[in-house]
Amino acid sequence: MSERRPHLLVLSGWAGVLETALALGFEVSFIGGTDEFSDRDREVLARCHFVEEMPADRTAAVLAAARRVHTELPLHAAVSFGEFGTESSAVVADALGIRGLSLRTAALTHYKDLMRAALADRPELALAWARVANAEELRAFAGRHGVPLIVKPVSGSGSVGVRQILTEAELAEAVADSAFWREGPYLAEEFVSGDVVYSVETITVDGEHHIAGVSCGVLCPHPNPAITEIAVPPPPPYDAPLPEIHRTVLAFLDAVGHDWGLTHTEVKVAADGRPVIIESQPRIGGMRIFRMVEHATGVDEVATILRSLLPGAAPVTPPHLPPYTAAGLCLSLVPPSRRVRRTADPELLRGIEGVDDFEISVRPGQVPHPVVDNAAGRPGLIWLRVPDHTAAERVKKEISRTYWVEYEDGDVWYPSF
Repeated sequence: MSERRPHLLVLSGWAGVLETALALGFEVSFIGGTDEFSDRDREVLARCHFVEEMPADRTAAVLAAARRVHTELPLHAAVSFGEFGTESSAVVADALGIRGLSLRTAALTHYKDLMRAALADRPELALAWARVANAEELRAFAGRHGVPLIVKPVSGSGSVGVRQILTEAELAEAVADSAFWREGPYLAEEFVSGDVVYSVETITVDGEHHIAGVSCGVLCPHPNPAITEIAVPPPPPYDAPLPEIHRTVLAFLDAVGHDWGLTHTEVKVAADGRPVIIESQPRIGGMRIFRMVEHATGVDEVATILRSLLPGAAPVTPPHLPPYTAAGLCLSLVPPSRRVRRTADPELLRGIEGVDDFEISVRPGQVPHPVVDNAAGRPGLIWLRVPDHTAAERVKKEISRTYWVEYEDGDVWYPSF
């Protein structure tokens, strides 16, 4: 009789995760949405032991389905590499006594007030903050710490619901905004200025943290918190603070007791040079950052952490701060929000050496929607795979000459980076 394969439950995500797990020798079950799966993706789904189509953030329903699967064929581990299944995966792992993300990590990263409270006794990681449920509490926080400050939902990520308050006039607007307060409570925090945000991608096995790669993202001008460009690795001069950023993130992961899994941790550098943790999520980096890391360093984060779950296999020691041998970028197209007459054929971009892929939704007759956060759809994203940042600059110039948008009033927009 052949040895039974370890049974892995994957919550949400894309077919590539399932394919990787199957190739590693797991029996795979899947719970999550499949609306965007292609025909080929559904062929991968057909190779899974069990498939339940439901949103992976419905934790009680997910746990009930996982219990049924576990009774039929015992599960070895539960994982999720997207934002919406991580909390459910931790609950399932804890309830069934199987391997996976810890409840502590899930709670401290999902609920921002719990994370700030956990860092209170670490001055080098602390930031002025308070949970605010109404306008009076926000006004009190501003009275103690002044402006600028930032207000964000207690849970969630992707800059959804984030409000930057840089002036007294903006504070007065927030205090008077009754619709805003109906969505509370919020976390009020000391604002860390700067137009660059770093993200550190880590792999943790048995409590040992390994940095797979770092990106830097350029932010839109205030009041828009969205990112316009991401680069792995950070080019000069943005690479200067990396040693301190590395140390800060490793100290943070120790402070929150993270013991297994991937993390995507966002950091900004304060005016005094101190790296400050903005937020951390136990998942891969969005906007294909994990693919850019793999291109630049050769580290496949998903495959590496899945190998650590294989019973009886040799211990997995992920690379730590591997050298960058290439560069990956994600460029955001943000054309003005006016009615479009026509555009260049996006397929022309495929002829530019260094352009890896793109998603462009701008069409004649449409008005491109403004980009207001990192979770909303973008008018256009272009991914580059290049040998280095010098090559990336050449590719950017070629993109700017190749793609354009013409508006009904005759104006023509060319992207600039």
